[in-house]
Amino acid sequence: MLCFEVDIKSGLPAYEQVVYAVKKAVVAGVLKSGDVFPSVRKLSQELWINPNTAHKVVSALIAEGLLEVKPGIGTFVSSAPVATVRQRSQLLGP
Repeated sequence: MLCFEVDIKSGLPAYEQVVYAVKKAVVAGVLKSGDVFPSVRKLSQELWINPNTAHKVVSALIAEGLLEVKPGIGTFVSSAPVATVRQRSQLLGP
């Protein structure tokens, strides 16, 4: 379901890798508004990361407005505008 992986050997913390990858996927249109986002448990299982790290990722993405939680239904990619042109170029490159 996820379009990215965590590279333990890269030296970057898993948290940062996942947050960056989700942002990039949203800006690139791979993850679209309204798409279902995995639960904390599913995210930790699919990426082989600690559940606390997965919770930190989801919380950060919710705080940034990239994800929204619908109680009793699940977590979804937010319908709010995500990135300015500058942010888009920083994440996707020239």
